[in-house]
Amino acid sequence: MIVYFSGTGNSRFVAEKIAEQAGHGLFDAALGMREEEGKMFPEDDCFVFVCPVYVSAPVLPFLEFIKRSAFPEGSRAYFVMTCAGGMGASPIYCQRMAEEKGLRYMGTASVRMPQNYVPFFRMLPEEETRERIRDALPVISRISENILQSKRLPAAKIRSWEKAATGAILRLYYRRFMSPKPFRSTESCIHCGRCERVCPMGNIRLKEGRPAWGKRCIHCMACINLCPAEAVEYGRWTRGKLRFHGPEHYIHR
Repeated sequence: MIVYFSGTGNSRFVAEKIAEQAGHGLFDAALGMREEEGKMFPEDDCFVFVCPVYVSAPVLPFLEFIKRSAFPEGSRAYFVMTCAGGMGASPIYCQRMAEEKGLRYMGTASVRMPQNYVPFFRMLPEEETRERIRDALPVISRISENILQSKRLPAAKIRSWEKAATGAILRLYYRRFMSPKPFRSTESCIHCGRCERVCPMGNIRLKEGRPAWGKRCIHCMACINLCPAEAVEYGRWTRGKLRFHGPEHYIHR
């Protein structure tokens, strides 16, 4: 079983590719995360957890979903992180979670995917985005092959400063920087409601045809990147910047 969380589609893309190659079913954790509920997973000897990296660690609400859920004890647990750079200290968090849930930790791998964090980073031009996705495919295949053969994933090297800094920086980031307040829609809004539909946390509601953001934002950037009119901005930090439209937009063109 592949359990994943995705905002703009990077982690979903990776999860679907692993499912195709390793023959596993898919489960989208977004509903459980949104409702703050867990799930009783059926008997399975292997679970693959796929999610993005936020500040050198897996998305914390995703880890909390895993913590609330029940898994068959002793099942193999693989973790796959999607990121624009490196996965930082993610393996520490993943191994800790596997051990807490009584799962057999089989390692953590990373897949480099296009950047999607528009407020503070530059999005790749279209051809570079397409190339980044193409480059990810053999990486995903190698991971899938390890899973198929029940092999451990190669151990990742974690730099000492990442270990030391991630915890403190992560807490600060979630508390101070993950605010929905700067989000707004511009006059380009076409009132299509896609932002409401793509928000995995159910944090957006249309009011008089325009999006209104609640307090449960986790900065997945789905609303700002997947808006067909590019009518969502995050304060002044996103003006004039390219958007990432999701992997399917680039590989099907």
